[in-house]
Amino acid sequence: MPDARLPGQPGPGEGRPFPQHEEDKGRLNEMWRNRPQWVRRGEAVFHLMRIKFARAILLPQLTPDLAFDLRQTVRKEGQLTRGYILMCALAAGIATLGLLQSSTAVVIGAMLVSPLMSPIAAMGFGFASLDGHRIRDAIKVVAIGAGIGILTGMLLTWLSPIRNATPEILARTEPNLLDLAVALFSGIAGGYSTVIGKGGTAIGVAIATALMPPLTVIGYGIGVFQPMFAMGALLLFLTNLAAITFAFAVIARLSGAARPLGRVELTPRYIAILIAAFLALATPLSMTLMKLSNEARIRTAARSAIVEACGNQGVTVAQLDVKTSVFGAPTVDALVIARNYTTNAAEQAEGLIRQTLGENVEINLQQVLAADVQAQTRAMVDAAMERTAAGIAADVPPFQTIRQAIGLPTRSLWTDRAQRMVYAEPVPAPGWTLADYRAVEQQATKAVSGWTVRLVPPPQPNLTVLLRQGTAAGDGQDAPKPPENAISTDLAVWTLTRWGMSKVSLSGADEPALTILSKQLSDAGIAAHIIAPPTETEASMRPKTQTAGAEPPVVATIGIYAQSPSQEAAAKAAAEKAAAEKAETAAQAE
Repeated sequence: MPDARLPGQPGPGEGRPFPQHEEDKGRLNEMWRNRPQWVRRGEAVFHLMRIKFARAILLPQLTPDLAFDLRQTVRKEGQLTRGYILMCALAAGIATLGLLQSSTAVVIGAMLVSPLMSPIAAMGFGFASLDGHRIRDAIKVVAIGAGIGILTGMLLTWLSPIRNATPEILARTEPNLLDLAVALFSGIAGGYSTVIGKGGTAIGVAIATALMPPLTVIGYGIGVFQPMFAMGALLLFLTNLAAITFAFAVIARLSGAARPLGRVELTPRYIAILIAAFLALATPLSMTLMKLSNEARIRTAARSAIVEACGNQGVTVAQLDVKTSVFGAPTVDALVIARNYTTNAAEQAEGLIRQTLGENVEINLQQVLAADVQAQTRAMVDAAMERTAAGIAADVPPFQTIRQAIGLPTRSLWTDRAQRMVYAEPVPAPGWTLADYRAVEQQATKAVSGWTVRLVPPPQPNLTVLLRQGTAAGDGQDAPKPPENAISTDLAVWTLTRWGMSKVSLSGADEPALTILSKQLSDAGIAAHIIAPPTETEASMRPKTQTAGAEPPVVATIGIYAQSPSQEAAAKAAAEKAAAEKAETAAQAE
């Protein structure tokens, strides 16, 4: 009777047959065949424990024949094909466009065509079977797909007129605990769907979501010459890849889909491939875990220090985000809701953290005042809604750097993360002009990257705008000088824009010049109402011509404040009274 093929043993032309000559098997295979009896008993105990645990977590147990067929199917689906290359390019292109326009829906749509699950499943099964040959082949396919994703991201970034760092891009520039959990659960779900043969397409979307966007962000970082973006996204990709691969390997081993340990090919070549692949995946995963552990340690110390610095009583830390850097000190961005404002709370918290951890941590602290429970709850909801609408929690402007660049005490700071703008309202500074405030705004914007600073100058009741310079009489005398408080038209437009004005009044002697000024304000989105003739006060403020033939400078007054309700009522009453008196006079004349 011919020898029957053992379950799990490749038939003719299938798999990769074991070497038939003794000299090719090597010492490692010889040692494994002659392993002691206690090792064999340990294998049996492990086998029974594996079966019980797999049943406890509802994993099916595959027969040797089914396991062999599944391994062959996974290997075949994970091979490099033209369709795989094309689908990787298409998925990366859609993902890049979705990231550039910060559209989550488009990014998810890109994952529907991503083929990354098949080679990752093959790599996971290779680790579960300790098959260096399968691991090597799967790594090649994954590396080609990753390279296509990176090149596609670079090319589309160069071609795109929009290259802003959107929240979707920033969310993938560094790994965090939630990203690792998503990758791990996606890998477990992918391994389970592969074993049972159902739901692979839907699970592939989740797996691709954890892998394809980081690849395109690497290309984006290279395209805009931001190496930190590219390095962070690369670490995120490798971390997610390692978590998904190891999850596949665990599921394959528990379900019995992996090759039996007794049939592992223990040659030095394949052991070297196995160790190299394991280190390539385990190194970024361990780096990420160390980073997350350090951030958790800093987060715990920062929360305690901030609460203590703000007075303990009635203090709620609504948001707390930790960012660590290889080359710089860690930073903590926190939003605190308290009943009273605490001066220098950030400096006090930094000192407390330094005492606790023995290292310097920079803290950017925002304090929101809320007197009662209802106000505190509303503030927390507003903070949560702002985070959801704006994007990721790490996208926090460097408030301390902005304050230092402004160099003035600030009444308030608020942000528009959708437009990536920081608005600052400084206290009125003695001797400062509007031009000084604009210069400080430009200086603060240059001091930060990725954010635009908008400085709101102290309000004034009106603005004096120089429309035209005066001219001399021609006898060698100087031209009449404009008022000292007169400003240029562009500075007036900047001031009104920062104040958020939508309607102002104009008055002056030169009505054609006022019409031109009104048009300039209209182009900036500010409606202007021309008042003519000028009031006596404005006429008295206009420079007098000292020499015959000299032309005074032409100035206009921009009225900022509208009439109050009481002023409007008084004006209306005066108009009605005047109309009544006029009617009475007309009646008496008749």
